[in-house]
Amino acid sequence: MMVHGEQVRLTPRERKVIRKLTGIDPHFIRDREGLERFYNQYLQSYPTDTPEIRLVKALLRRSIQ
Repeated sequence: MMVHGEQVRLTPRERKVIRKLTGIDPHFIRDREGLERFYNQYLQSYPTDTPEIRLVKALLRRSIQ
């Protein structure tokens, strides 16, 4: 991920991984606001999440912050 000011650019590999993990194409993540929307909407923890999903979400949250 490249960040410059308010702009955020995901590499093609990062986009592919996020798409596989979430089922969402992260094409809308172009700035910090889009990244925050993604973070708030898709990385929430739920009681029904499997341990693997919890780990993936934790890793994504850590890499975004």
